Amino acid sequence: MLVALGRTARKATPVAVIVGTILSAVNLGPTIAAGESTYGTSITTVINYLVPYIVASIGYLSGRRRG
Repeated sequence: MLVALGRTARKATPVAVIVGTILSAVNLGPTIAAGESTYGTSITTVINYLVPYIVASIGYLSGRRRG
């Protein structure tokens, strides 16, 4: 599983942290600030970090592809 190993993870993690934080602040900021977080809010937050990680991983790996 290349997306979770070595260079791919080192390249994708900072992107996911920055983009995921921005997405969470924009989409869920008021809900979290009001203390109205639910299980659904937690799932959405995880997705906000997971999607940029996957996209950055695919972008990194496709740029390194030979053939």
